[in-house]
Amino acid sequence: MKHADRKMTIAAVALLVSGTLIACQVPVFRYALERWGADDYRVIVLHDGDLSAAQSESLALLKKRAEKKTENATSVLVTTINVATQSKTMTPEQLAAWAKHSDRSTPLMLVHYPAANKVSHKAPVSSLELTKDSVSELFDSPVRRQLAQNLSKGDSAVWLFVPCGRREADDAALARLKKQLAADSDWLEVPSADELEVKPEVLENVKIPLKMQFSTLTVRRDDPAERFLLESLLKSEDDLLDFDEPLAFPVFGQGRVLYALVGKGISSATVRSASQFIGGPCSCQVKNQNPGFDLLLNHNWKKAVGEVLISEPIETVDAEANAPRLLTIPPGRKSRK
Repeated sequence: MKHADRKMTIAAVALLVSGTLIACQVPVFRYALERWGADDYRVIVLHDGDLSAAQSESLALLKKRAEKKTENATSVLVTTINVATQSKTMTPEQLAAWAKHSDRSTPLMLVHYPAANKVSHKAPVSSLELTKDSVSELFDSPVRRQLAQNLSKGDSAVWLFVPCGRREADDAALARLKKQLAADSDWLEVPSADELEVKPEVLENVKIPLKMQFSTLTVRRDDPAERFLLESLLKSEDDLLDFDEPLAFPVFGQGRVLYALVGKGISSATVRSASQFIGGPCSCQVKNQNPGFDLLLNHNWKKAVGEVLISEPIETVDAEANAPRLLTIPPGRKSRK
């Protein structure tokens, strides 16, 4: 089957000339690390009738883990629906999910992307039975822990590489990715204190050093511990599940995924484009006017970043006056005709 190169438009905010905001020379990845807390994922718990004691304990654990803490990026909004009494208020998607649920005696968690993110499909990211184990799976996994640790040690971005299972294609794509990231870390320059308009001692005293450095982590498709992470990545765009190709996702800040690169689209040009955006000056500090979506990470970002910050908070702006312009950026994929 023939494939044709596809381009996608990614929202990028125009440089503000009104004086309300001054173009920020802090790199995008650093501003995101210091200022862009993750948006709320949404969990809808469907159950039929009264909960058992064990199910009530699982729901209590979910609500406890979901509580938003100012120092923690993990944030989940939990809603419960009793199908026995509230079925008339359920959405078609919720009714369909419950109809497919094989064990009606066990509550079902429907996990949705944050409403504020551009990825806000009606279909859930994941459907999980409500158990203590599934609650733990929702909030934590080995790759997500390592991802957060790498970002907290100063990596500008961590690329999540998802092999397709065909060794030759996977090895070639990963080699291209690592080679270009090594070149980008040498090519991109860290702004000086003068360029950042901060005192030199600020850069000396930050807890996380400001540097250009990229790393990769592999997420296997057959790893049960990473089921939720994989679903979060593969359902972030409408067609990613259709590709039998390796995938690569750059993640920066407090767990923001920029977009997906697919197969031969994992190339020097597309990786360089992502590196330029992530490592370039943050001309728009408004998070949700930038491309990408948030992962659900259980990490104490406030403690990781520390008290000394390079960036400055943004002022209140007129959203209409500062509307974004669209830039055409190669997405690094092919689309089916």
